[in-house]
Amino acid sequence: VRAGGSRRFGRRDFGWHQGGEVVLRYDKRNVLGFATDFVEDWTKSAWSLEATWTDGVPFQDADVYDGISRGDVWNLTISMDRPTFINFLNPNRTFFFNTQWFLQAADGHGEGWTQNGPVNVAATFTVQTGYFQDRLLPAMTAIYDFRSASGGVLPSIAWRFTENFSAT
Repeated sequence: VRAGGSRRFGRRDFGWHQGGEVVLRYDKRNVLGFATDFVEDWTKSAWSLEATWTDGVPFQDADVYDGISRGDVWNLTISMDRPTFINFLNPNRTFFFNTQWFLQAADGHGEGWTQNGPVNVAATFTVQTGYFQDRLLPAMTAIYDFRSASGGVLPSIAWRFTENFSAT
């Protein structure tokens, strides 16, 4: 008791006083991708394409012992913008129409994965314009996820008092 101590007498050791090892590990992800933008004259719209490939992304997997599986992930984003005059609604400004499509494919997807897959598709559609010299800015965004069959509508309206101060 004298050498080792106890709660009432001698040396006291606490768990946080003892030395120990801490392992910090940061997984590196290698991503290969490309992006391009172009204007299409027939529809008078601007298009954007972005594609990526990520090798060995970790996913939670209930079917394996350590709970982690790795798979390759391919992402593709397609975006289209088109400003359009609708004179009876706003004769001074265009309505800005934008749609974005997000496609994802995961290689090696299994039943135990907690992520939706192996293919996911989500889409957004936004319309916005400006009134009173762009002081009043209404917008509406719709979003839909095809795999989970869920979506929503996000309306917004903003009033710009000055260039630096606005309420939304």
